[in-house]
Amino acid sequence: MRISTSLLFQRGVDQMNDAQSMLSDTQSRISSGKRMLAPSDDPIAASRVVETTQALALNASQQANVGQARDSLSLVDSTLSGAGDLLQQIRTLLVQAGNTSLTDSDRASIAVNINSSIDELVGLANTRDGTGGYLFSGYQQTVQPFTRTTSGAQYNGDQGYRSLSVAPTRTLAVSENGTDIFERVRTGNGIFSTGQAAANTGTGVISGGTVTNGLLLTGDSYQIVFSVAGSATTYDIVDTTTSTTVSSGNPYTSDGAINFAGMQVTIGGAPANGDTFTVTPSANQSVFKTLTDAVNALSASVTTPGDRARLAQNIGAGLANIDQALDRLLGVRTSVGAKLKELDTLDSVNQDVNLNYTQQLSHLQDVDYAQAASDLARQQQALEAARASYQRVTGASLFDYL
Repeated sequence: MRISTSLLFQRGVDQMNDAQSMLSDTQSRISSGKRMLAPSDDPIAASRVVETTQALALNASQQANVGQARDSLSLVDSTLSGAGDLLQQIRTLLVQAGNTSLTDSDRASIAVNINSSIDELVGLANTRDGTGGYLFSGYQQTVQPFTRTTSGAQYNGDQGYRSLSVAPTRTLAVSENGTDIFERVRTGNGIFSTGQAAANTGTGVISGGTVTNGLLLTGDSYQIVFSVAGSATTYDIVDTTTSTTVSSGNPYTSDGAINFAGMQVTIGGAPANGDTFTVTPSANQSVFKTLTDAVNALSASVTTPGDRARLAQNIGAGLANIDQALDRLLGVRTSVGAKLKELDTLDSVNQDVNLNYTQQLSHLQDVDYAQAASDLARQQQALEAARASYQRVTGASLFDYL
């Protein structure tokens, strides 16, 4: 094969161009810090870079949601803590109101303080979150949850729970609704509640009662009806749900235990003939109604022994219902605390995942500087060799041998 002078020249130029191109690519990789300058450099690695980058972005989004969820739940917890402190203060005032030495004016002053505290509690229930929305309105963030009424407060929100995605397979509720916190409060002892008829004239007061045997609970409503004949006082127990008499002619002893249907109550004082006491299954009642009822009870004039018995009964019922409201707040706060603890765990996990993805990306696309430096030196030598070879070849002439 004959090699022409032009072919020798062209091959020399091509070799120098190839060496120059490789050297330029290596210099670009070193300066950019990236192993791949184009997807074609390593299509498989480039595809994995796209997948890992997307996963890293999703993890970053969920990590931001973790922070937002923590802020929201922390605000819920602090607000409910304030509500609990306020209820404890109201409970203390209600206990003070039970002092028999107080006058109507004294109790009216306490009622004013409790009424002011109701407004404060409504304000806490209408707390806004960091975005300006209402914290306890469910899905309806722009709707004020509670409006004060003459009987307590009206709830205007819904029963929804706002949530955020905080992990690939975990969506966490980051809000509570006002119904669950302030309205679904069980009355009495949480199983049943006690009371007296408005027409009672005696001084009898029924206790809140306890459950003695849960297996015997029927869920029915009962009445304890008193009969007084001379010095003898007896009572009948009537199941008003089934209209049947459970027992009759039972001798009455003040503060003696009265047991029926797995429940036990005591009645103190001297009930009058025909006085009636009720034992009914607990129902849900708004804490605002409980407090408003307490204000109304303290605002009423006490002139007769029957009035005093009613006051004592209403104060006892109010204290029992406030205790149930405090238990409800504690239950919600316990749930919120568990979520905050979970968020701490997720935050740590997400940080580990973020580090793992970052390391994967570095492995896939970051340049190995030691290897690149070695390649750069080798390619520079190759380029110099190509240039020297080209000069030797192009400098050769037949006239040198003549």
